Amino acid sequence: MPLTKDEARKFEAAKSLWEQAKYDEAYDIVRPVLTDAPYNGSFLALAGVIYEKAENLPVAYHLFKSATQVEPNEANHWVNLGRVAEDMWHTQEAERHYKVALKKVNRDDTLRILYGNLAALCIDNARYEEAEKWCEQALTKFPDFRLGKSNLGFAQLALGKWDKGWANYRYALDTPTRTKFQYGNEPEWDGTPGKRVVLYGEQGIGDEISFASMVPDAIDICRKVVIDCDLRLANLFARSFPQATVYGTRKMPHDCALWKEEDTQFDASLAIGQIGEYFRKTPADCPGTPYLIPDDDRVLMWRALWAKKKKPVIGIAWNGGIPRTGMKFRKWTLEQLLPVLSSIDAHWVSLEYKSAAKAIGEFKARHPEIDLHEYPHATLTRDYDDTAALVASLDMVFCVQTAVAHLGGALGVPTWVCVPPTSQWRYGSKGEDVPWYKSVRVLRQVNKAWDFKAIGRQIADRFTPALKNAA
Repeated sequence: MPLTKDEARKFEAAKSLWEQAKYDEAYDIVRPVLTDAPYNGSFLALAGVIYEKAENLPVAYHLFKSATQVEPNEANHWVNLGRVAEDMWHTQEAERHYKVALKKVNRDDTLRILYGNLAALCIDNARYEEAEKWCEQALTKFPDFRLGKSNLGFAQLALGKWDKGWANYRYALDTPTRTKFQYGNEPEWDGTPGKRVVLYGEQGIGDEISFASMVPDAIDICRKVVIDCDLRLANLFARSFPQATVYGTRKMPHDCALWKEEDTQFDASLAIGQIGEYFRKTPADCPGTPYLIPDDDRVLMWRALWAKKKKPVIGIAWNGGIPRTGMKFRKWTLEQLLPVLSSIDAHWVSLEYKSAAKAIGEFKARHPEIDLHEYPHATLTRDYDDTAALVASLDMVFCVQTAVAHLGGALGVPTWVCVPPTSQWRYGSKGEDVPWYKSVRVLRQVNKAWDFKAIGRQIADRFTPALKNAA
C-alpha cells in the first residue's frame, strides 16, 4: 500500500536515524505509526530493519514475517525475512524465503541482492558449485556487481580454481568481511618485485596465521616487507620472519605513529590474504610445510613436563567462531566428547581461548578418570607466542574449526580439525587434506551428529603402536 505524504516523511526520518545507529530514536518514530496502523507493511519492515541493526534478530524476524503476511507480493519483505533467518543460521528456511522472493521480484536492485544472498548462503553451507552458478547468473545480468564478484571468488577458491578465485576475492576488500587499510596515499601492491611493501593483517587471528604462509614468498621478491599484524601475533611473527619488520599495530589507529621512521617509507600496501593472487595460482603452489617458529626454550620446558606424564599429550579445543561465522555448529560439550577423551590414556590439554576451568572442573567431578587440564598462562594470554610454544610441544591437536587448527598446521603439529557442513572456504568441501598444511587432517561432518566413538577409536589407533613400543 502506498504511503501517505506524512508517512513517507516519517519513514525517511526514521531511516535516517537508524543509518546513524540511533535505533531508539528511529523506533520512537515508527512505534506510533504501527500503533495506529499495525498492518502497515512498509513500517513493519522498517521496524524489522531497526531491530536487525540493533542485533535483536528474533524480534526483527517476527516483524519481517508479519510484513510478508500483510504484503505477500512484496519481494523485499521476503528478502528481509530470508536474510534474518540466515543470520540466525536457519538456512533451509532462509533459502525458501529467497526463492519465494525470486518469484515475486520486479526490480533489478532487489534481484541483484537476491542473487548475492543466495550465493552467500550456499558459500556458508559449503555448497560451492551452487554458489558459483548463482554468481555467474548474477554477473551475466549485472556485470559490475561487486558482491557477485567477491562471492564468486570465495566459491572459486574453495573449488580449487585459484587462478581466477584470488582476483575475484579482491572484491571483498573494503567490505565488512575484509577491512581495507591505507596508511597514506600509497597504492595497493600489485606483486611488482623490488618494492617496499606493508602487508597488513585481516579478519581473525586464524586467518592471519594461515595467510602468513605466503609471507616468505613476498620477502623473496620485495626490497623490504613490513608486517602489520594483530598484537597477539607480533612476537611469533617477528621470530618466524626475521627478514621482515613486524609491528602488532593493525588494530590501532593507522598513522604509523609507533613505527620507526625508516619503516614509514614504503611504496605500497596490501591485505595479507590478497598476496595469494601472486604466489598461489593453484593449491599445488602451497608448500604445506611449517613456517612459524616457536620459542625453543619454552617448548623444551613443556616437553620436560610432558615427559613426566609418560603418556601421549593431546591438545583439544571444543569451541570456535562467533555467531556470524557459524559458532552454533562449532561447539561441543565435554560430555559429548567423553568417547574421545576416554578412548586413550592421554594427558589432554585444553586449547580453549576462553577460560574452561569451570567446565573442566565440573566434567572431572563426574569423570575423575579423565586427565584433562588447562594451562591458562599459555592459552589465556594476550601473546599467542605463549600458545604456540605449548602447541608445538604436543603430540597432537584435536579441535573444532578455530584458530588453533591453523596454529597447529603452521607449526607442523599433527592436527585433526572437525569441520561442519558450514565450513570455511579454506577447507574446501571434500577430502581430508588441505593444501595449506600437510600436518592437518580434516574430519568432515556427514551426519546430523558427530560419531565421537569412531573418532576416539581413530585417535587410539594412531597412538597404539607407539604405546606398545614404549611398554
